[in-house]
Amino acid sequence: MTIAETMTQASNEELIEHILTRFHDTHREQLPELIQLSERVERVHGGHTACPAGLSAHLGQMAEELEAHMAKEEQILFPMITRGMVAMAGGPVSVMRHEHEDHGSALEELERLTNGLTLPDGACGSWQRLYQGLATFRDDLKAHIQTENDLLFSRIDGGN
Repeated sequence: MTIAETMTQASNEELIEHILTRFHDTHREQLPELIQLSERVERVHGGHTACPAGLSAHLGQMAEELEAHMAKEEQILFPMITRGMVAMAGGPVSVMRHEHEDHGSALEELERLTNGLTLPDGACGSWQRLYQGLATFRDDLKAHIQTENDLLFSRIDGGN
């Protein structure tokens, strides 16, 4: 059985625990390192035409927005769901879905800033680690959003 199949059959509590450990904790580990690497790449390679100018600022903004989003889930929405207050969770779920769209737009900007995560010829190790880390972060964030929207939130609002 795949993780997706397991999560489909999981209780709300189990699914929330999976989201917290697999995604929230992971993003909190990923973003500080990615910001540090992006600052280094911008500082060292600022004159290179392929340098992702503005990436560190964009990642900083993403980190702030994502942290605020996850805090709302952890402090308001998830406790509401685990306490069986599902009928009251529709409004917060709607807000979270809208914020997920904003996260999707931020990922599109990340792709634009990095030319689709395309490394220039001869990219240094820091630049390579940055883009590898960004690819992992992007994929994790997409999976995070999909897990919440398609599995957890659809149980609350029927997928609306």
